[in-house]
Amino acid sequence: MEKLLSLCMIVKNEEKVLARCLDSVQGYVDEIIVVDTGSSDSTKEIASRYTEHVYDFTWINDFAIAKNEAVRRATSKWILVLDADEYLDPDKKDELRGMLSELDASQPLGFVLPIFNLVESVNSGKFIESTAVRLFTNLPTVYFDRPIHEQVVYRDGELPLRNYPLSIFHTGYLEQTRKEKEKSSRNLSIFKDLKGMEEYDYFTLGNEYSSLKDYKQALYYYERALTKKTETMTIFPFVRYQIVLVLIELKRYRDAISYIDENLRRWPQYPDYYSIKASVLELLGFEEEAAALYQTALAKAEVPSAKDGRFWLIAPSLGSHIPLSNLASLSQKKHDYQQAVYYLSKLVNVNLHDHLVLFKLLNILIPSEPTESILAYLGKIFDFGRSDHLMKLLHVSLLLGHKELAGYFHDECSKRNVELLPAQQLFYAVLFNEHERFEAHLPAIDRESNPGQVNKLLFLASIIWNKPEYESYLSPSTDESEPPYELLKAMFAGIFDSGDNENEKPCDVNYIATLLIDLFKMGYYEQYDGLIQRFPAYYFILANILGDYFYNHNQLQLAIDYYSLLLDKKQLSGPGHYFLSMLYLAQGETVEGLEFLREAIRINPDQGPWYIRYLKASPKTPERATVAKEYEDRFYQNLNIDVVRQLIKGQA
Repeated sequence: MEKLLSLCMIVKNEEKVLARCLDSVQGYVDEIIVVDTGSSDSTKEIASRYTEHVYDFTWINDFAIAKNEAVRRATSKWILVLDADEYLDPDKKDELRGMLSELDASQPLGFVLPIFNLVESVNSGKFIESTAVRLFTNLPTVYFDRPIHEQVVYRDGELPLRNYPLSIFHTGYLEQTRKEKEKSSRNLSIFKDLKGMEEYDYFTLGNEYSSLKDYKQALYYYERALTKKTETMTIFPFVRYQIVLVLIELKRYRDAISYIDENLRRWPQYPDYYSIKASVLELLGFEEEAAALYQTALAKAEVPSAKDGRFWLIAPSLGSHIPLSNLASLSQKKHDYQQAVYYLSKLVNVNLHDHLVLFKLLNILIPSEPTESILAYLGKIFDFGRSDHLMKLLHVSLLLGHKELAGYFHDECSKRNVELLPAQQLFYAVLFNEHERFEAHLPAIDRESNPGQVNKLLFLASIIWNKPEYESYLSPSTDESEPPYELLKAMFAGIFDSGDNENEKPCDVNYIATLLIDLFKMGYYEQYDGLIQRFPAYYFILANILGDYFYNHNQLQLAIDYYSLLLDKKQLSGPGHYFLSMLYLAQGETVEGLEFLREAIRINPDQGPWYIRYLKASPKTPERATVAKEYEDRFYQNLNIDVVRQLIKGQA
């Protein structure tokens, strides 16, 4: 029987993602061709579990040549090309194979497929869409050309193309992945040898520099990619989008808004640039104006512009997740928790996998709603009969330190024989003060899968049960701060107890603050007090961090208690003054609010949005004019932005 579809791949050191890719194509393809360009890990062994067609190829800095090596070995009518860090939706196989079976594979034809580039995490639901020819007829005259960001071409003319909705999900642009594989360094070395650069090449080179956070270089190449010819190419909206992003990163907000407004004139029917403009206004401090634009973005998304239901130009998250998330945040800043719950609830329904959104939602509900009501609410969104939903709810309940919710979902998991991960067992033991349970599961922990969380649990356990010997289970830190086991050893050795700054080792105060927050959430108040007393020299720093945390997590009385203490000692930080000002202004106590806000600006004069908030809240007074003049002097680059100019002019 003649084969219909071959998967062709080139790979190198892809052991972490290759199996996911090859699992996703089961039922789609009749054969798998894997060309390895020099792996030093288990990539080839993994590939051999799926296919006997695994070949070695000497890498010569040319993606097209390597891919053509894979294509020439394929024996099916059609070729599908994927990278190892990509995967398919498993539910589309019958539809695709049926479509290909009805076509004449003797004639050249390529299919343009959508590629969803995930930009945060696999479960975040946030991605940027691009397109590429990844499916084409297996003919000698159809092949790849150009050494990087290679294109499928037809030797005898222009390759006929069709669009087809087979989604490819791509994780290769996640920052961690890029660091591990050093993709940008490799790609830049290829660009150095590339002759005859064209618009697409400049665009992709801009992407490389953007991923390296070299935004000036990125902007240079994006602008070179923007020609009259580009306006007829599929990359055109993406080039303009990337230019806006790098202008924002460079804090060239006036230029960014100019580009955004031009894009809105070109594509007014899409939500994307309403959201992006809102984000710039929010960065500047114009929160009410930003909220209105986020609302517009949501309204635009409800009326799809395309027949296939597509409502976005660049990314669907700009018409769903981003405006909803930012509206929830803005509502919380105004202490409008009912509205925040509304937006967060919509977000949970958009993506049940987003742990952070669920965490934020429950964090608002827990102080004001009984556990029974919260469970009833969650039962309308999640299926308590599904093990994956129960595990998710248990995990978030543990992170919240909420014993009633964690106990309920733990019991439900037990009833259904859902096996908990070792780290979850440790977490549950810490929350419920079950030392024996912790000891029983400690040997089974996987330090590689989530070392940060496991280290945190070991710290907490050592503090709660006075067990400094748990340092032997800690994994070395992956950041530039001191290894966590050194900090733990120093804590129990009393190195930080003296209060003498000169004799103390520096410590990660933010990490200590997270431990204090977790102890407080779990109800270990004695250990909380004991830990904060170990760091007398850092007490006021910790108190400011804790006050800000409690403020931002809707525990206002606790925040005020810390702020009052710090005010009395003249140690309250700029953010603390700012948050107090927001409380007073929200209650209509303008004079007090502006006094705190003025002091916040004095302490942190580089916070532009605080000036804007002051100018919007203050009546016309000499002090208001002084604040306006300080803003003009410090943020002169923003004065040509219409909304800023109008506000400043109104304050003169």
